[in-house]
Amino acid sequence: MLPGPICVSLTPRRVEEIFSADINGADCVEARLDYLEKPEESTRTRWDSLKVPLIATCRGRDRGGMFDGCIDDELRILDRAVDNGARFVDVDFRFARPFSGAGVIGSFHSFEETPRDLGKLMEAICQSPVSVAKVATMVRSWEDNRRLLELLGKPWSKPVVVVGMGEMGQLTRIVGPLRGSVLTYASAGRVSAPGQLSLEEVKKTYRLDKLSRTTRLIGVVGNPVGYSRSPDLHNRAFESLGLDCVYLKFPVKDLDDFLANADGIGIEGFSVTIPHKVEISSRLPQLTAEAKQTGAVNTVFRQNGQWAGDNTDVYGIRQALAGININGQKVVILGTGGAARAAVAALEEAASITLLSRRAKPGTYTWSRKVRIDRLDRIADYKCNLLINATPVGMAPDLDRCPIDGAIAADIVFDMVYNPVETKLLRAAAKQGKRTISGMKMFLAQAARQFQIWTGRPAPKMVFGEELS
Repeated sequence: MLPGPICVSLTPRRVEEIFSADINGADCVEARLDYLEKPEESTRTRWDSLKVPLIATCRGRDRGGMFDGCIDDELRILDRAVDNGARFVDVDFRFARPFSGAGVIGSFHSFEETPRDLGKLMEAICQSPVSVAKVATMVRSWEDNRRLLELLGKPWSKPVVVVGMGEMGQLTRIVGPLRGSVLTYASAGRVSAPGQLSLEEVKKTYRLDKLSRTTRLIGVVGNPVGYSRSPDLHNRAFESLGLDCVYLKFPVKDLDDFLANADGIGIEGFSVTIPHKVEISSRLPQLTAEAKQTGAVNTVFRQNGQWAGDNTDVYGIRQALAGININGQKVVILGTGGAARAAVAALEEAASITLLSRRAKPGTYTWSRKVRIDRLDRIADYKCNLLINATPVGMAPDLDRCPIDGAIAADIVFDMVYNPVETKLLRAAAKQGKRTISGMKMFLAQAARQFQIWTGRPAPKMVFGEELS
């Protein structure tokens, strides 16, 4: 039997790279011998000197690997790996056979899609001469995620591994082991499959070895979500209070696809970020007063068996601007999306609010109050006391972008972007002598309120900051 769920998959060019890799915290190692510049060199290598068991893999190009030889050459290299101390081999289930002294992982890989007949496929793998049955497929939808995880709820005759590839499939790499997958794959450098998480993410950010079958699943819905700092923040908070919860990234292009499958996956709550804050408000049966006021949602939770939406951005903005007198002031907001709507709701005491956008037509909108809408290229016409950037411009990885070129006609500049903490806009404002406010203050405050909504517990100050008291 495999020693534990966390397998570091290595893609070495030379054999010595396998022995020098940082695998601390891994339960086993998969050596992708097909990545070696000279795979034959592996036949002279002793694998039993590694501190964890080794899974030998040599996958041909027609099966998603890098090996140029035929299947007979692949099997011969795996035979020699077993002779030299490899504890397991991973081979396409269609060519699986016994390997004396080693367990056999019979695998199926699809780098294009998740097939419809997953049950029949897993049954066929289990019926082949293997010790462990593995299915790894490309996830194109949240329905694919649900169907892959449902495989783990069925009684198979062999231990099984289920992996969803691609960014959308990353959920399965953490949740899979909680539901019965005997392996999950992590990288220690170069990834061996699309969407593979690093060993540090699996161990430190998501704390896989501290999770259980009953762990509550929470996350962030958006597109993109790759640079979100929310998983690190909330998972540290869960750990500090000993809560059986994990916060994951939920990359979502199609909201209806996600919402139709979230219950089946077992998701209990989530944050909402760009571009879905406004759209999702019409999909939820219940909304709080703040969500109704803004017409936007950034927090979703379960209430009386139904999804409910809240908007903690309003609270976060007020916290970020605490100590600033808004009464009677002129405010300009860049953007017209969910974050901009929250800012309008938070600034009830302002004398006037104008939203500027690259695409908006001049006119007026009414959410929590009447606001003027105009084009961003007319920003020079709007001198203000407070300028707020409620767009993603300047957010990682586009660190060199700035929503404004030249002089900034404002006394105070607040950038809702929090990654990086100091954006190009804030640097420009500081050079022009303006007072600046980082989006990190808003981010921490709204996240603390979300934490309390999901857990019923006050957010720990040691994680979210003393200023939130």
